[in-house]
Amino acid sequence: METIANKNENWHFCHSRKHKFGWIVLGIIGFTAFVFLFGAVVLWLWNWLMPAIFNLGFITYWQAVGLAVLGRLLFGGLHHGHNYYRGRHRFGPWKRGYTMKDGMNCRDYSSQTRWSYYEQYWNEEGEKAFNDYVKRKTENPASPV
Repeated sequence: METIANKNENWHFCHSRKHKFGWIVLGIIGFTAFVFLFGAVVLWLWNWLMPAIFNLGFITYWQAVGLAVLGRLLFGGLHHGHNYYRGRHRFGPWKRGYTMKDGMNCRDYSSQTRWSYYEQYWNEEGEKAFNDYVKRKTENPASPV
């Protein structure tokens, strides 16, 4: 059984400078390994496919890394990650600079939309309509509705 003192010790260990330094070193080593592995994969694919298909010459490892970087610059651009304003996160409490105040939830931010009436509708008509629908379906399951 873990005591509160042990939990505090574990928290302190996980947030110690030594632990953070270890993660940083591990990240640098992992990134370096990824770069070398990615360059090796580009080298292997180029030397396997391009001479046979397009009658091009073989390349070295550093030329493969250069091709990968050039491809990223030409086709991927200089940005990283995904576009912040794409998808559903460009409105409501998720948009940039939009923070929730204490005691509020996501529904409080949608008061100007039709969804603000959802709870009121469900309480007045929705539950009754749903129960009627279920009753119709269970009494005559073959009829399409």
